[in-house]
Amino acid sequence: MVKKISFLSVFLLLFLLVNSNSIADNHVAVEFDPKSAGGPKRVKLPKSEAKKLLREKGFKEGLNERASGGNFFIAIGQGSVTTSTNSQMIHDSRYNAFREAMQKAKAEYVKFLGEAIETAVSLSIKENTMPDTIAEDAINNAVGVDTDVYKKLTKLVSLKLDTAMKKEGYDPSLSDEKKKEILKKVVRSKEQKSFYQSTAQQMIGGFQAWTVFEEAAPSDTEQLVVIGMWSEKLAALAQSIYYRDLQIAPKGAPKLPIREQLPLSGSAEDDKKLLQSFGAQQKVDENGNRVIIGFGHAAPLFEDDAAALESACDMANDKAKQQIVMFSKENLMYSKILNEIDKVDAFEQNGQMLKKSIQARDYRLKIKGQAKIENFNSVQIDEVALKDSRYGATDCVAIQMWSPQGVVAANKSKDLLNKTTTGTSSTTANTTGKPSTQGTTGSDDF
Repeated sequence: MVKKISFLSVFLLLFLLVNSNSIADNHVAVEFDPKSAGGPKRVKLPKSEAKKLLREKGFKEGLNERASGGNFFIAIGQGSVTTSTNSQMIHDSRYNAFREAMQKAKAEYVKFLGEAIETAVSLSIKENTMPDTIAEDAINNAVGVDTDVYKKLTKLVSLKLDTAMKKEGYDPSLSDEKKKEILKKVVRSKEQKSFYQSTAQQMIGGFQAWTVFEEAAPSDTEQLVVIGMWSEKLAALAQSIYYRDLQIAPKGAPKLPIREQLPLSGSAEDDKKLLQSFGAQQKVDENGNRVIIGFGHAAPLFEDDAAALESACDMANDKAKQQIVMFSKENLMYSKILNEIDKVDAFEQNGQMLKKSIQARDYRLKIKGQAKIENFNSVQIDEVALKDSRYGATDCVAIQMWSPQGVVAANKSKDLLNKTTTGTSSTTANTTGKPSTQGTTGSDDF
């Protein structure tokens, strides 16, 4: 009898623990600290610092509208550092965590575009709008009529709709009810949805890493959180880079020289910001030109080895260039896989064989990004080797810049000498103290 009561008690305890974890997962606004003796206690949530910054700026996740006109989109992504802080590959792992976070943010943006277009089409059907205006309404709702891709996408979607409608027997002489039936069937087809999704993927250019936070809870792996952002100005700048067309690059209000906007003073605070600066960011120089800054990170294979450090810096520069290219043009595909798993574990406790059943969800996000630009031009702003007591390896941080002036200068040099030269610099700094929470932030003039 005692054993039976003991078994029931343990089983009840396990049941409560499993279900309490499930409750915590489903209600992410508040998590409970089981060690608290005075009732529930709020603990820090992932992405909290990023969300706090958005509130302070008056921004929100998703589509934002400016009072002065124009829209911009914000998404937050998170990636995990997969190695320990004392690993020689820690900074490469941090860079990969950033890439994971950035891709997740981009996936949210692509999903938004796909859903926006599909929703717009559905609304058009409800309002008895016929095929000749469906594409126009859908694209207008998704990207606006003032964008460069509007006419192109409208033509593509219209052509796709016309073809699909004809396959289903659409004829202008049919009754309105019959037209609506065919239209609904076409819009909801797998082929058509896939086309809308691929259309959305064409609009990923101009998505920047506005700022990055690095978070690490006690006894937990480090997390990199990215606030990603897309706007019409950023998209126009991306097109200018990709097509090498300086005429479509938007101007901005003059700011400080670019080097003065970057954390390159050599101070401890700037070095902390530099260590946590990733991706591609738009900035405006002293002449009002919009430029793109790319950050790359890499660690040497061996410490205190000049050749290994040089190799790491070469890799960091390549990564910085890659970030600018990806900002300019990237095809991104995403798929979500949600599996329900029933798992039964058997274990021994106090001489009793017990079983616990766990219902869990295995959520996987698979993302693939590709980008390529012919005759790409960028210049190195700087490269800095940083040694931080929190990490077991040196981090070479490289900074590359694309600018309209750089393109003009490169073209002139090619005409005269058929070659270009760029200078590099290298410094080493030591940082100590508490981990920084945020890297450099892109310009607010986006």
